[in-house]
Amino acid sequence: MSGTWWVREAPCAGDLRFTPNDATVDSLRKPLMQTLLTVCQDCPFRAQCIALVRPRHSKFDGICGGRLWFNGHIRDTCTTAHPDELAESGSHIPHGTEAGARAHNRRGETACSLCREGARLAQARRREQKRARGA
Repeated sequence: MSGTWWVREAPCAGDLRFTPNDATVDSLRKPLMQTLLTVCQDCPFRAQCIALVRPRHSKFDGICGGRLWFNGHIRDTCTTAHPDELAESGSHIPHGTEAGARAHNRRGETACSLCREGARLAQARRREQKRARGA
């Protein structure tokens, strides 16, 4: 089954704590990250998550596919994760960005909530810059 329909069904859906913007090695060691990692224990979408985010390729920081990542390297793993879930196929989508929304569109997918928000914010910035130039 293709597409990203499963993103809305995942236990972490909409929880931005899984992808902190200001991640550091120290911040990823906090107990909160360990608690969040347990959310992945029974998630049936870990392999799809890895394939979508491509954490090694994208130098991902946060939790993806039942693993805690920093700069594309695994720092911790939930106990039910399997090595065969780590395949990174397809092209990378820079989630949370306008480019991510375009990448979803090129794949014929509906953009995920992070990418829709990234596109909305980029459009708002362009409007604001246009207003500032015209004033």
